[in-house]
Amino acid sequence: MLQYFIGIIVLLAFYAIIINKVDSGRCFRYEYIIKTVAIIGLEIICFILVAIYVWPFLTFICFISIMVLMFFSLKFTIQRFYDLNLSGWYILLKLIPIFSIFVTIYLYFKKGNCEINDYDKAINYKKLFKNKHCIDIFKDIFIIDDETYKYEIYLDKYIIKLYKYGVDNFFKEYLLKNYQAKEDNMYKIIEFSIDEFDNTIKELGLIVINNSSYLKVKDYEIFIRKENFKYTIIMNKENNKVSKELYDFFDFPGTFYEDEKYIYYNGIYKRDLVEWVKNFT
Repeated sequence: MLQYFIGIIVLLAFYAIIINKVDSGRCFRYEYIIKTVAIIGLEIICFILVAIYVWPFLTFICFISIMVLMFFSLKFTIQRFYDLNLSGWYILLKLIPIFSIFVTIYLYFKKGNCEINDYDKAINYKKLFKNKHCIDIFKDIFIIDDETYKYEIYLDKYIIKLYKYGVDNFFKEYLLKNYQAKEDNMYKIIEFSIDEFDNTIKELGLIVINNSSYLKVKDYEIFIRKENFKYTIIMNKENNKVSKELYDFFDFPGTFYEDEKYIYYNGIYKRDLVEWVKNFT
């Protein structure tokens, strides 16, 4: 009885580690079916090789391969639950005999919501705009070319701290050249208005990203995610003024559809997305 209890604790600890290691991001239904079927096929090949060829080295390689495949199977299953806006802990249902069959069927056939959910993850915009400089703005820091800057907003002013011993780059040089800086032991501190900060972004041609999630163009916020091996562009109607001029201005690739809350352009191939970025920028 004690051994059974310890086994359950170890298994739960193992799944807890896997769940914590898996990033946010959704594995959509079609994508999940393709990936899991491919994993099952590769696992079968490994078992056949071990059964046919009794070579210690091959057995070791197949064992490691199966462990890796099992990890990816768990990862994709957790992200499939994310697609349904469910916690990764629901994967524990797969451990229940018989009932796990119904869980698998549910994961294969239940369609996730189109809208942005709690586990959605945007693409890496920095890779998409690889020939441009990006500024990723968070609550109290922003990141430019992997260099992190602290800032505060006080009334209508930005207070930016430049680390004295950090790497010099075009952004730091521009600020020090155009604005007066105060100094303390660790930082050079620059104050300027919100309008001046916006003008600095325009002058330097920075691509603006909010919280690594939304691409900000003029007054519009755009969310781009990977979906079923292609890409989808999403705009929230509450945050973006919808008009014909909006469609003409962006000229998005992909198939258009909408619901009460969002506008979608989906089924976009990577080459078309890259071409749109090239033309737009």
